Amino acid sequence: MNTRVVIGVLLAVILAVFALYLAKSPTGGGVSNATAPPRAAGPSPVSVVDSAGRVVVFDKPPERVVALTHAEFLYVLGVWNRVVGIGKSVADVVSLPASLRNRTVVGDTYSGINWEAVAALKPDLVVMGYWGGVFAAGEQQVLEKSRELGYKVLAFGYVAPSVNSSWPYENIRIVRVLGKVFNVRDRAEELASWLEERYREALDIARRIPPEKRLNVLVISAYSLATSGDIYISGRGSASGELVELVGAHNVAFDYNLSQTRKLDLEKLITLFGNKTDVVIVRDFHGGKYVDRAIKRILGDPRWRAIKAVREGRVYGVNFSYYDFSYPYEYSPRFISAIYALGHLIYPQYYPDWRPIHVELLRRFYNMSCHVEGGLRCNVAQLYPVTVMDSMGREVTFESPPRRVIVLYSGWAEALYVLGVVDRVVGISPSVARASFLPKEVRGAPAVGETFSGLNWEAVAALRPNLIIMGRWKGGFEPGERQVLEKSRELGYKVLAFGITDVNKTGTKMPYENIRIIRALGRVFNVTEKAEALADFLEREYKKALEIARGIPPEKRRNVLVIYPTGVLERGPISVSYRGSAYAETVELVGGHNVAFDYNFTVQYPKFDLEKLIALFGNKTDVLIVAWSDYNRTAQAVKAILSDPRWRAIKAVREGRVYGVVLSAYSLDFPEIYGPRFVSAIYAFGRAIYPEYYPDWRPIHVELLRRFYNVSCTYVGEGLRCG
Repeated sequence: MNTRVVIGVLLAVILAVFALYLAKSPTGGGVSNATAPPRAAGPSPVSVVDSAGRVVVFDKPPERVVALTHAEFLYVLGVWNRVVGIGKSVADVVSLPASLRNRTVVGDTYSGINWEAVAALKPDLVVMGYWGGVFAAGEQQVLEKSRELGYKVLAFGYVAPSVNSSWPYENIRIVRVLGKVFNVRDRAEELASWLEERYREALDIARRIPPEKRLNVLVISAYSLATSGDIYISGRGSASGELVELVGAHNVAFDYNLSQTRKLDLEKLITLFGNKTDVVIVRDFHGGKYVDRAIKRILGDPRWRAIKAVREGRVYGVNFSYYDFSYPYEYSPRFISAIYALGHLIYPQYYPDWRPIHVELLRRFYNMSCHVEGGLRCNVAQLYPVTVMDSMGREVTFESPPRRVIVLYSGWAEALYVLGVVDRVVGISPSVARASFLPKEVRGAPAVGETFSGLNWEAVAALRPNLIIMGRWKGGFEPGERQVLEKSRELGYKVLAFGITDVNKTGTKMPYENIRIIRALGRVFNVTEKAEALADFLEREYKKALEIARGIPPEKRRNVLVIYPTGVLERGPISVSYRGSAYAETVELVGGHNVAFDYNFTVQYPKFDLEKLIALFGNKTDVLIVAWSDYNRTAQAVKAILSDPRWRAIKAVREGRVYGVVLSAYSLDFPEIYGPRFVSAIYAFGRAIYPEYYPDWRPIHVELLRRFYNVSCTYVGEGLRCG
């Protein structure tokens, strides 16, 4: 066959194959599959390396975990609810939530694992410790048995040389590894970055210590010395031993080929270290339980004076604890506090006090608060997940407190401010920026738009929120509010809608809904004590107002109309506060009768020209209230009503019962119907309608701001100046 024929045959074959491909291709000329749904991509496998250097691959985030160790990491990352079984030591960690400590205890690698109990839990991951640089017999059994039963294992602790990580940094790496495994990367990165920044600051301090100031340090175990008199020192490879070097001192045990933890008699200790030891650190693993007894043994035995540090009075106790988060601990995120605690002990002139760093760590990432009276003590963390209901009756579940929040209404930003979590706000609506009392960092946060005019979703996405808090002002969601819900669902953001409530679902209505919102936010952000104190105050004053209302005789009940000043000043349609609005409902709450309720209007804020207003309400209105957020416009509207003879067709105007009630979301000088200041608004309405029954609202307002806002007020004429 000649060359030309061969080429022709090849071309024919190629064209035939290509035609067949086109016939089957969705974009080709045959029967199209373009309408067939694309195949959903499965979750990408995640590959991580544990502390032992083992590569472990996960097809999906684990759902059922047996945590023999390192439950603290799982708690901080907000995935503790995946834990179905625990090791013996985890059950003793008093700072973990009780329900986590009450999970099924399956044993430990030292005394043995109950594998029947493990199998009954059906885990897909076992987390264990790795402490000696090689797997001990019990640890090896966990690996082999888990492989046999089909469980994945992550071993964390001591760092294998192949991992290329240092002891302190390994804690940061573990955070990132678990963030990857459980698909909580944002939360993990926030914690890891914070730890990394503090760690680098400590390294910078160590580098600035002059060589001539470098002190020789010996680290001794408090527990063994206090209980048996045995002396164990921390050598190379132990976290406590390495910590001395990290803070810029020298561990004298490193001068000899000693194991991680070496037992020595006193004579040998004196021979090796007596003349060269500048500082003795007595390190307690149990939060200070044994350190005083150990130091007493040292100072009470004259033989110890052969050691230079003892003679010179440089024997210090340092309290760490695996069990109590109030203390530092080397193998956990609290390692950073351990660095500063030891650094401050050895070099107080260089290292700052460790406690502020520790308090910030626990507040930001452990959801714990601390007090320093009588030594640092931190409360047990609130149990998560937490489920709360918003004003629409939607139940929203939080695996951990939100750390990046967008707030679209100033009243709810104010609630976060009072509860001490406004630093979580990363984005706002333009209206929130007008709240002059909010910190400038909040008012200067990126504005993402308003619900009624639409949000800039690119700006929202750039802020990576894990919660959006918006208002809800009508009986159902408005188009802009619905868009926030739908788009947030699509992008994976949680939303809380607070405001006008769905009574059938929440069991509350405005203004009491404000109290329920504060309690809900307290639970969401784990500031329940602060939220409960505020809610109790508001509830007490609220109930007093109800008691006053109940004490008003029926014959004294006054008919009230609430209007807004815009129509008055512009001589246009006048808006009336009707059923469903907080202003209208507050009139009823304080014992008045809202005359607008005598009609069945189809909108929440019906509008009337003056003639129609007079026809509907003129002869029956005992009190006319002009309510607005701006003091000047409210005062101008009241003045315009009193000076316009047409308004005298309304009974309240003829009798001189026209009052302005200023309610401002933007200034603390006035009450506000939505948010914590609602209770002042109740008394402002009550006082306007029934001055003979209700006390002045201002003293209540002053006490509220003093106790919960840390703001003082002065009386200026009939008003207040607060801030």
